[in-house]
Amino acid sequence: MVYINHKYSGIILIIIFLTASCSKTTTPESKRIIQSNLVFEDNVNGRIGAGGNIQESTNFFYYEDNTLSRATVYDDTIPSAHLLKELNLTYFSNKVVINTFLDTIGDVIYTIAFNNKKQVISITLPDSSGLYITYFDDRISNIKSLPSGDEFISFIYDINDNLLQYELKINGFVLGKSVLEYSNDLVREEFDSRFLTKDIKFIYLGGLDLMAKLGLNYGKSTKNKLIKRSDIILQTGQVYELYNFGYIQNSNGDIRKRNIRWNTDTLF
Repeated sequence: MVYINHKYSGIILIIIFLTASCSKTTTPESKRIIQSNLVFEDNVNGRIGAGGNIQESTNFFYYEDNTLSRATVYDDTIPSAHLLKELNLTYFSNKVVINTFLDTIGDVIYTIAFNNKKQVISITLPDSSGLYITYFDDRISNIKSLPSGDEFISFIYDINDNLLQYELKINGFVLGKSVLEYSNDLVREEFDSRFLTKDIKFIYLGGLDLMAKLGLNYGKSTKNKLIKRSDIILQTGQVYELYNFGYIQNSNGDIRKRNIRWNTDTLF
């Protein structure tokens, strides 16, 4: 799979909305996010450069049905910014093919296959390596990574379909688990962050759930805002990674900023 590593601290995602309708009764679902900016809000060790604090600026382009048609990622918002990544999407009856350009390695093509419920069943490269997902009662029950064979198993949900816990199985042994906590606030599907980490982001774009922007899903969606995830080593009980998620909303209730902090970098 394609893994995009980010080692930033104090991450803030600044979200810019475009209202798809001019009606005074606009619903949250009709507000399309057209830009997400990844920024530093501190200057520890000179992390903020002379040109500003923007690290990545993701721009989203849509078809009339609000599904994503194209996306670009630049290293700034200025006209002369360098293109880091570009996605062009082609939709079929049972899959979406994404032609991706990465400035580090060039062109990469991967395929997202889905079932008749629009549930994602695989995300693969041409050699069939990638993620394979199975469901029970319209909830994720297993995620397998090939060719490694590593699995996420033992998924536990609450009555609101929020994922509470899952375990990591490597080489046939269950070695770790993730425990997730939520607030009582509701959240749009594209802010689903249950699998978002600092190392693996290919199923996210601009910090947002890419599958939701394709009109796809992982079964029953998370209803509430994720505020914490603890990744734990089962043998010792040690928390080896802790993620905290914060949200800032405007007067209309739209999420305008979201911060993500992890325990290996507490500079935020």
